[in-house]
Amino acid sequence: MRTTVTGCVLGMLLLAGCGAGEDGPDASATPTPAATLSGTPSTSATPDAEGVTVQVRLTTDGPQPRGRRVEVKVGEPVTLDVTSEVADEVHVHSDPEVSIDVQPGDSVSRTFTLDRPGQVAVESHATHATIVQLVVRP
Repeated sequence: MRTTVTGCVLGMLLLAGCGAGEDGPDASATPTPAATLSGTPSTSATPDAEGVTVQVRLTTDGPQPRGRRVEVKVGEPVTLDVTSEVADEVHVHSDPEVSIDVQPGDSVSRTFTLDRPGQVAVESHATHATIVQLVVRP
């Protein structure tokens, strides 16, 4: 029983991660670093024949979307299309991590794949808000 309780507490602490203080419907679900990705430059999520595209808008009011879950499959291309009105860094918490630095007026796309199941947070570093949770399924 003690081992089970200790395991549960450790699991909860791992989930607390860098997502503290975020707003949004799924903001409390901070991911585990369970996915590995490879990135090459290329933000509402829409599945298409070539993977999933997430439309990200960074404004003075914060990022949009905020805390939404997006399901993807292992190996499926994920594209973040980021349009920004502010200086920020969009950070994909995976292994290895991906960062997209933007300045006001920038419009940047980055495509990557995740090769292990798990949850991966995409976060605005300026606001510490979770933009989306990528739920990676086998």
